[in-house]
Amino acid sequence: MNTHLIRPIQPYFMLYAQNSYQKKQINRDGISHFYCFTLDQAAMAVNVVPDGSIDIIIKLHDDKPEAWVCGSSRILGSTFIEKECSYFGVRYQIGMMPDFLSIKPKDIVDQTVPLQSISPLAAQLLARLAECHTFEQQITAFQQVCVHRQRLVESSDLSQTLIKLMLQHRGNISVAELSQQSGYSVRTISSSFNNYYGLSPKAFNLILRYQQVLDQLMQSNGERLIDLATDMGYSDQSHLCRQFKRYNGQGPKEFQNILKQYSYKA
Repeated sequence: MNTHLIRPIQPYFMLYAQNSYQKKQINRDGISHFYCFTLDQAAMAVNVVPDGSIDIIIKLHDDKPEAWVCGSSRILGSTFIEKECSYFGVRYQIGMMPDFLSIKPKDIVDQTVPLQSISPLAAQLLARLAECHTFEQQITAFQQVCVHRQRLVESSDLSQTLIKLMLQHRGNISVAELSQQSGYSVRTISSSFNNYYGLSPKAFNLILRYQQVLDQLMQSNGERLIDLATDMGYSDQSHLCRQFKRYNGQGPKEFQNILKQYSYKA
C-alpha cells in the first residue's frame, strides 16, 4: 500500500510491560511491526484501543500455547494478560489482511478468535515458535511459516481505493469527498466499506485521526493541543479531547501524565 503511513499503536501493552517490551518496525509485507513482552506484574486486563488493524497474538506457554487473531475495536476495550507468560505479536498495517486468514476484517471487529479456527497454519506456527529462544528467532519463524506463503488481500478494488484516500488525507475526508474523488456514489461507498471492514467510512476516519493524535502525544513533541486539533481536522480543542477520551479512556492531558508515570520516553 504505497500511501501515507499511519502506524497502528496499542499504547497500553507498551506501558504495562515496558520492562520487557520489544518491538521491530518493518512496514513491509503488509506488516507494521512485530512485538513481544512478558507482563512483570500481576495478571491484569489491559486496555485495547481502536487502531483499524489486525493483530495476531501468541501466548507462548510451555504447557498450552495459544494463538488469537484480534480485529480492530470500535471503542475502547480490554484483553486479559497473564503474569509471567511470554507473548509474541504481529500487527498488520491499517487496512491489510493476509490471505492465510479465511475471514474479512468485518468478521472480527470487536472480537478475538482462535487462530486455528481461521487458518491452517496455526499448528505449524505454534510448533515453530515453541522452538525459539529470542525475539529475532520468533520473527524469522513467523516469516517462514506465514509471510513467505501469503498473498496479501487488500480488500475489494473500491474498498482499497477508499482506504488509500483516507490514509492520504489522514482521516480528514468526508464521505461526499470520497464520492467525488472515487467516482462512486455515497450509498455504494458506505455499503462496500461496511461490507468489508465492518465500520462506516466516518468511523474509520475518526480512528485514523485518533491514532495520529496518539502517536503525536507518545512522541512528546510538545505540540499544543489546540494546534494538534487544527492540524488533524477537529473543529476545536474540545472536539479533539472528547474523541480522544472516547477511544483512549482518558483525555490527552491525563494520558500524557500516564506516559510520565511509566517513563515511556526512557
